[in-house]
Amino acid sequence: MKKVDLKNYFCEFPFTYTEFHKNGAKRKQTVCCPDWNSTNIYKSDNLVGNWNSKEAREIREGHLSGNFKGCNPDACPTLNRLLHTGEATKEIKHISEFDPKKYNLNSPKIAKLCFDQACNLKCPTCRPELIPNTDFRYKSTINLLNDIESQYGKNLEVLYTSGAGDPLYSKPMREFLQNITKEKYPNLKSVILHTNGILLTPKIWESLSNIHPYVKHLEISIDAATKHTYENKVRLNGKWDVLMENLNFIKSWKTLDAIQLDYVVQSGNYKEMEMFCKLIYNIFENSHLDFYIIFQKVWPWPSITPENYKEMSVWDKSHRNYKDFVKELRKLDKYKHAIHNLHEHILD
Repeated sequence: MKKVDLKNYFCEFPFTYTEFHKNGAKRKQTVCCPDWNSTNIYKSDNLVGNWNSKEAREIREGHLSGNFKGCNPDACPTLNRLLHTGEATKEIKHISEFDPKKYNLNSPKIAKLCFDQACNLKCPTCRPELIPNTDFRYKSTINLLNDIESQYGKNLEVLYTSGAGDPLYSKPMREFLQNITKEKYPNLKSVILHTNGILLTPKIWESLSNIHPYVKHLEISIDAATKHTYENKVRLNGKWDVLMENLNFIKSWKTLDAIQLDYVVQSGNYKEMEMFCKLIYNIFENSHLDFYIIFQKVWPWPSITPENYKEMSVWDKSHRNYKDFVKELRKLDKYKHAIHNLHEHILD
């Protein structure tokens, strides 16, 4: 680990970003990915009040005083990279770049909507079975979407969906995307779709024509570099050939600027990490798009039993394949588009 003085850095997220989750009818709101900073700032349906709650203010004050309050350096790729390499990337900036005038705290500029779990896949790291659209889920999702639109809509610059399920499979999320207008979101600059990519077909993309000018950044979770691993281990119900067709279709989108490809690292897929880099480079290197490959260790989400999580955690030094994992991890160094939260293991 490098000797890094965090007083020299801050993360923009607590000043610009919020993320929404739900467990049944219970809402949760954070100022980061909850795996990276789990502090719940949700106090009531007054979302503006939540954004300026005591918990939210304490996190911001921590970022300006060097303690990065609540942040998990084992999970956050950018903080992990800073602490282990001394390199600040993406949202983490030097403290000299902090300008109070830039960070308007009336409401967030970026909202990630991670509260509808309906999805066309049943990934073992996420859920034991398919989660379909239901009347309860539809009404619950619509109610929270309406609160976000009425309280944050005028100031939002980025809408980010979803990360919980698939926004193109979820009926209320898809309808929400199809009804985004300049009148509702006058300052909107970007709509980021976080999807598994299976439904990003030409037909469905055309049904979202109202947001084409806003979709400049796309995030797709894949977790494999081969059809066998994708369809039989990490993306059950997924269709590898359809995904490959869609990735090549996405490459033709003229309004798109950047694409992020996500890979959750575990014992069942760590040997394909470099293969994944080569696959993504082969598809996007000569395109007009900036592309990023994000490797993250699997987190102990509720769907994973403690026994299964121990087996998945190939980065644990007690794991039988740990040395082989480190060997594979070091191969990523030569890929400048690859980012991960596993830097401490490269030093072993």
